[in-house]
Formats: sequence, C-alpha cells, structure tokens
Amino acid sequence: MRAILPGIFLLVVSLTVVAQKQHVTDGMTRNNPVLYHNEQTPWDNPPGNTQYIPGQKSYDLLTIGNTFYDSQTYNSGNLMNRIYQFPDGTIGATWMLKGIGGNPDRGTAYAYYNGASWSPQDPHLGSDPNTGFPSYAPWGPNGEVIAHYRYITNDGPIRILRRENKGSGDWVERTLLPPDGNHSLVWHSMCTSGPNHEYIHILALVYDDPYLGQDDALLYYRSSDGGDTWDINGEVIEGTGSDYFTSVPSLHYSWAQPVGNTIAFTFGFSEFDGLVFKSNDNGETWQKLTVYQSPYTPFNVPLETPTYGCCDGTSAIALDSQGKAHVVFGRMLRFRDMVTGTGWYYYPTASEGLIYWNESMPALDSTTVSSYTLDYLAAGGNLVGYIVPENATVSIISGQPDYGVALTSQPQLGIDAENNLFLVYAAIAPGYTLEDIYYRHLYCNASFNGGATWSGPRDITNDDLFMFSECVFPALAPKVDDQIHVVFQEDYAPGTGAGAGLDEENYIDYIHFDKESFVSVNERPEAVKFEVSQNYPNPATGITQFMINLDKPSIVRISVRNLLGQEMLSADQGSLPAGKHLMKIDLSGIKPGIYCYTVKTDTGEVTRRMVVK
Repeated sequence: MRAILPGIFLLVVSLTVVAQKQHVTDGMTRNNPVLYHNEQTPWDNPPGNTQYIPGQKSYDLLTIGNTFYDSQTYNSGNLMNRIYQFPDGTIGATWMLKGIGGNPDRGTAYAYYNGASWSPQDPHLGSDPNTGFPSYAPWGPNGEVIAHYRYITNDGPIRILRRENKGSGDWVERTLLPPDGNHSLVWHSMCTSGPNHEYIHILALVYDDPYLGQDDALLYYRSSDGGDTWDINGEVIEGTGSDYFTSVPSLHYSWAQPVGNTIAFTFGFSEFDGLVFKSNDNGETWQKLTVYQSPYTPFNVPLETPTYGCCDGTSAIALDSQGKAHVVFGRMLRFRDMVTGTGWYYYPTASEGLIYWNESMPALDSTTVSSYTLDYLAAGGNLVGYIVPENATVSIISGQPDYGVALTSQPQLGIDAENNLFLVYAAIAPGYTLEDIYYRHLYCNASFNGGATWSGPRDITNDDLFMFSECVFPALAPKVDDQIHVVFQEDYAPGTGAGAGLDEENYIDYIHFDKESFVSVNERPEAVKFEVSQNYPNPATGITQFMINLDKPSIVRISVRNLLGQEMLSADQGSLPAGKHLMKIDLSGIKPGIYCYTVKTDTGEVTRRMVVK
C-alpha cells in the first residue's frame, strides 16, 4: 500500500496563516502544459493516469451500484443526462458499468427508486455485448427511455431502449442508424419534450469518416414515436457545421431540460466559442446565442497565440419557467504553438473557475475570462465555482490526474419551479490527499434569485466516509423539488484507468438533501457536542492516537471496524470529565488496510477513517 501523508490536520493549520484572500490558481506558476489531443477512441479504454489504493467499500445504503470501468465520460466531455426524478417521487438512474475481468462487458447499468428503496442494479441493458455512454430521460405518460451506442467501425448505431412503465416491464429496443457511408454514431446526448415527454431529441457525433466537410459532425434527430421513426433525421443545425467548425469535439454539447416547446443545448466551450442553440418550436428552427466569444476561430487561428482564458469543454444549461437560458461552464488556460511545438496546449493544473451566464448578460470574452486572475469574473457576478477554501495553499505536481479538464469542472445545473438554480461540480479538495496528489470532491452552490447572486460553494462529500475517496462525474436530477438528487462515481484512486492488468472497483453513490440547506449541507444535521481529531500517525502501525474534546462529562466508548462494518476491537473508557483527552489505540493485531474508528458518547458519535500499514 502506498503511504498517505498525515496532512489533513497540518494542512488546516497552514491554511489559517494565509492573510490575503485569493483564488488558488491566481498567479500560479504555469509549467508542464499538456498537449491537447482532440481525437479520442469511442471504444473501450478510458484515458489513463491512475494512482491506486487497495481496499473495499464500506456497506452503505446510498451506494446503488458499482463498475470496474473507471470513467463516466471522456476527457473534457460533458456527462449527458443520467438521472431523473419523476413527479411522484420515483427516480431512475443509469451509468456505465463494466464487470471485473470484463464480465459483463462495458454497457449500461440501471437502478430505480420506487419511493421507498432502490432496486438492485441491472448491470447490462440491451442486446449488444458492448455499449457506451447512456443517456436517460422520461418517456410517455409514465415511462422511461435510454439511449446508448454500439460502436462498430464505419457502421455503429445508437440503440434506443424504452418502456411504458418506469421501473418495471420489458425494454423495447429500436435502432438509430448512422448516415450512409463509412460512418458510425457515437457520443450522443438525449432529452425528451412534450406534454407526455413523447418527443425524443438526440445529438450525436458522426464518426470514422469525414461528413459534410467536417472531420466529425454533430447531427440532430427528433422522434415522436419512441424511436420507431425520425421526422428530423440527421440535421446539421446552422452554426455547428463546416462553415463554422472544422470538427466537433466529442461531448462538447449538453441538453437543457425542455420547458414547453422550448429546447436548448450548449455547444463548443473549448478553445473556440461557447454557444447556446435554442429552439422555441421544439426543434423546427434554431437561434444561436453567444455565451463566450473566443479571439480565434478555426479559420483564423495563428500559428502561435499567447496564453488566454477560454473554456475547458464542459458546460451545463438550465431553462427557467420563461424559457430563459442559464449556463455554467469550466474555465481553462490555453495557447497554441505550431512553430516550436505541435499544436494546442492547455493548463489543467493551473486553471480553476466555473463561470455563470444567462441571456440577460452580454457575451463573455477572453479578457473577462482572464488568463491571470479570476477578479473580473468575480466582480461581474460570473464566478460560481472555485477551489474551497479560496485562500488554500496547494502545490500541484505533474502527476495530478486532470481528466482533461480544469481543477474545477464537470458542472451539473438544476432548477426548481421558482427559478432557483442549483449547481454541483467536481474539484480538487485541499486537505484530502494521496501522497502529493489531491482527491476530487463534489461541491455545490445555489442561487435563490435567478442567478443574480450565489450563496457560495461547499463540499458536499466532506463526510469522514469520503476521506480517501475520489468523487467525480456528478449527475444531478435537472428538475428540483424540495430535494437535490445526485448520483456520482466514487473510488479510492484519483484519476481514471485501472492501469495494466489491474481491476479497480468504483462505486455509484446516490445522495440527496433539502434544497433549503443546499449551501450548508456540509454541516452535520445533528449537532454533536464533542470533537474528535484525526488520528496520528496516519498511516499507522502499532500505536496511534487522537484527541477527543468533551463539552460535558460523558461515558465514552471507542471501536474500530473494517470497511465491511465488522468490529475489530473496542474499548470502554468509562465516564470522562469535560475537556480534552488523548486516546491511544494499539493496532498491532490489525491487518493493513483502511478502517473506521468511532467515538460514541452520551450525545452522539463521530466516525473517522484511518489507514493501517
């Protein structure tokens, strides 16, 4: 087992000595830029860059599935719709699952919440042995629909799985074929619209051979009969074609939840423009809105550019009750060097910032999305996601996994009936490290006045159970009632890819919380009237120790459990007076691994994780 630095307590101390409030990456030394590769395979190998911690997931009723495929979308790509809460309180969710040793092969997993409990995961939907990137939506009066693709070189289709009653019954499978020629359809995104969600809308990338003058082109499809027929079949929407872009990057587009006949999606948001395409007649005609205007286009970019602030390829969009578009996208620093280098470069470990825009705002440019500070964005009310705490002192090493995106990225945006906005994203978490590598956690932010002001981001996975966890690829139910519903991938290895010959299990977790407590969900709902420090040393061998601080006399019991919940040792400390007490645990009889130690008193209990080496 690799050593984990006992840095949480020490890091907290170091953060308190920073006098001036600043964002983490402002002024950060920019070294080791990464060469940007737009071409990616739609098949079976996620990008690499993994550190691995052996261990097992503790039993948790909120874990609804697992996967040995350590990615839910590709580098710098959006996560398509994966979860939906129905008006009756039931929930459907999908994700990409691959079994240990490839059994079952990569495919679409599914679970359903009936209002009381989650069903066991269905690990592989559909007839194809290997499918990718499911997209989920309601369909019909009480049904559901899933789209995923079956990649076959020059011939790969998208499969549509639908059923009339959500949570039960057989799935009906339909096929959406690629255009004639040596093409396949991959990296799609889907939503449904209409009074009964009868219209299916799909954006998909036509792949393998160039199409209509583009290396990869984005096609739009619409069906009103569950995928039996397509009344709009492979349309290139004006503004996305070869007159504007030489190629469309995979998954650089994301649907909003439709409102009436208004549908909309984001497009681009990388080194070139960030756009919204909006239709007020259910996809018949389209309007192009510019969110971010790049100083360059694919047709005027010089051989060399300065480093400039632009976008990291990820974006999210929500429509309010009036059909007004609200957008959040990730910030990235990029430059091009075709003279001494070989192409586009970007700084995934020196870029942070999630940027908010709505239709009442002017388009943003690279001056506002600055290459050296976040001050312009903060002053304009556009900065809604950043590393917490803002004045954290972090040192990013070259081995930090980056997912091809910035240090704050993978945004998901939800909205309620009152036009309150709810943002969830993934970002590095100062204080949670594997050696010199930072874990990523999930953060949330909220606006209760239609985007005018935001409450400020908080870590929603700072519970002790996530002390050694990578929390990424959040999927947020887009229609919010009184609860926020999120599904995400958790594992103990920062980054993606299990490495050569190594199977790595990841967990699909579900969390929910009241929207009124959205900005304070990191606080415990029940105030525990005592404190427990992190053990030291950690990792530990032999004797380890920690401090408890009681606000009043209490009977104290300490127990140590493995991640299966089995008690390994316990000690009754009897009645202790108020104040601080140093506790010691002899771990000499404990096998190496990850464990939880719990301190129970008269007023509650606190659990923390530790590593035994």
